[in-house]
Amino acid sequence: MTHYYRQLIWIIASLLLILSNADGAASLSTQRADFVAAEKALSQGKSGRYQRLKASLTRYPLYPYLEYRELRRKLHKQKKERIQQFLTRYADTPLATRLRNVWLDHLAKRGRWQSYLAFYIPSKNVTRQCHYLHALYKSGREQEALDQVAALWRYKKSQPKACNPIFKAWQDAGMQTEKLTWQRIQLAMEAHQTRLVKYLRKFLPADEQKWVDRWLKVHRKPQVILSSKAFAREHPYRNTILLHGIKRLARKDATAALHAWRLLQDRHSFTAGQQLDIERSLAFALIRDRDPERLSFLAQIEPAADDDAFRERRIRAALEERNWPVALVWLNALPEPQRSTEGWSYWRARALEELGRPDEARRLFSTVARERSYYGFLAADRLGLGYHLANIPLQVDAALQQRVMAQEAVARARELHILGRLIEARREWELVTKDMQQDELQAAAKLAESWGWHDRAIFSLARTGYWDDLNLRFPLKYKIHIEKEASTNRLDSAWLFAVVRQESAFIQDARSSAGALGLMQLMPRTARQVAKRLHGRSLRSLGSLLLDPKLNIQLGSAYLRQVFDRLDQHPVLATAAYNAGPTRVKRWLPERDMPADLWVETVPFRETRSYLRRVLSYTVIYEQQLGEKPTKLAYRMPLVKGVSENSKREERLQTAQFQYP
Repeated sequence: MTHYYRQLIWIIASLLLILSNADGAASLSTQRADFVAAEKALSQGKSGRYQRLKASLTRYPLYPYLEYRELRRKLHKQKKERIQQFLTRYADTPLATRLRNVWLDHLAKRGRWQSYLAFYIPSKNVTRQCHYLHALYKSGREQEALDQVAALWRYKKSQPKACNPIFKAWQDAGMQTEKLTWQRIQLAMEAHQTRLVKYLRKFLPADEQKWVDRWLKVHRKPQVILSSKAFAREHPYRNTILLHGIKRLARKDATAALHAWRLLQDRHSFTAGQQLDIERSLAFALIRDRDPERLSFLAQIEPAADDDAFRERRIRAALEERNWPVALVWLNALPEPQRSTEGWSYWRARALEELGRPDEARRLFSTVARERSYYGFLAADRLGLGYHLANIPLQVDAALQQRVMAQEAVARARELHILGRLIEARREWELVTKDMQQDELQAAAKLAESWGWHDRAIFSLARTGYWDDLNLRFPLKYKIHIEKEASTNRLDSAWLFAVVRQESAFIQDARSSAGALGLMQLMPRTARQVAKRLHGRSLRSLGSLLLDPKLNIQLGSAYLRQVFDRLDQHPVLATAAYNAGPTRVKRWLPERDMPADLWVETVPFRETRSYLRRVLSYTVIYEQQLGEKPTKLAYRMPLVKGVSENSKREERLQTAQFQYP
């Protein structure tokens, strides 16, 4: 069957599906309005109106949400039987977990420990884990509780206050041994939690406390490790403290740390594992500081069998120095299948090309150029070939799609999405799709796409490994806003689409752990500065306004133009700066001119390297999506100009003066 006829069958089936649900859509629209009205009546305490509306909504997909809000509103008055009834009836919804958690917190607050045990199920939440152990202890199962405490107590950071009662009972029972205390001190020191270490110190004998004090001093002043007197005596943690000092010293001065390590090796005996650990840390520090000794030092280290990160770091160090013979040796030493990945195949070809072996290079480039990817596009450019940009829409059986749509959880997710309850909608979607088979997931992805819920379509399809439906994976959502701001800021629309796609995958209310918000993941401080420049006033209360697509794209586009101009209108550097900040990017500039592909590969941050590869390749794909002829990546990746160390120091000084007037 030809592609044309398959597509025609899909369109006809979809139309029939839409027509068959037309009456249902009208009914849903009425129920949707009644649902919102019922919520309002409940919050206003209008019980009669609420009950009348609720009675008419028993067949509406979001009916469980009314029941949930009703229970939450007067949780302190609820009987455990009604809570259990809800948990049983709606066990397959995210609401069950949410209600169970608030109910458990309610029970713990009131010390109802027997009931707590009855409702508790294993949880990742540490507060609830500690409440559970406390409930066991208070219910006469003391030893069972105490036997589980060590695993919770032995953690690198302070645990919640809820853990204090069971921790104290465990300590009073004499179960906090000196060995356990030292183990936790080590974890805390590795996490730089010195306040916790000072607290833990008091649980040790006086002689042991001196070693803790020594460790804390090394943390502050790592050069103390060179004091032969302070570390003359044997101690189980002496080597650990010395190695901690070497790593701390390496953070500031790799050369000084290497010198200190050589001195310590003459004074003390270290295990093979300790030597490999510290040499690995020193190697990374030497790479960071661009030390002249780094390649020779790296050559002396035999990495562990599973240490792929080290192997890749040393290859990048050789590439940064443009030492092609060494780079090729280390590339060839990569284990399969790592050696045959697109990226390392491309760099093997680049090394062969630089070493005057063009035939071998072309063979490798030809293989990589078949891929629709960053490295595939680069390889095609090296050979003067066109890009492989085939778009093969996903075909889904209409009957299967209807079965997926008929699932109650899918219906709930859709209704929540229509109502703009995006967090709750995603919770429903993630739960219902978690155990779907591949064909069901693909049907779900197509459904989400048809609803304009592009982020769920993208992520659901990605889980199936189907990469060829470019319309689904690279939608043109917010096209009007993006093209308007691209024109205003004299930016490439495809580039702007690629940044949005990478930053948020079109999740309107995206929030990062660092506090970035919205489609273009703007930090509020950056957004305020850009808003002031654009509008002549500081929008101090931006807050949730940044989740508005129009405003977010406006400010994000203006900021992208700002970093583009600051970095001499170099698209690669500007893309990196949007992710990592312009100050870092200027610090990463090479001392002499460098091909852009080489610069991207040697960016110190893995996140930024990945970001660059994706945005650059997505830009090519979005050009096609916009009906344009894709621009060669070689054109978008001009030479990265070298800059002297003196210039970098001046830039850092100017930045410091700007930030701290």
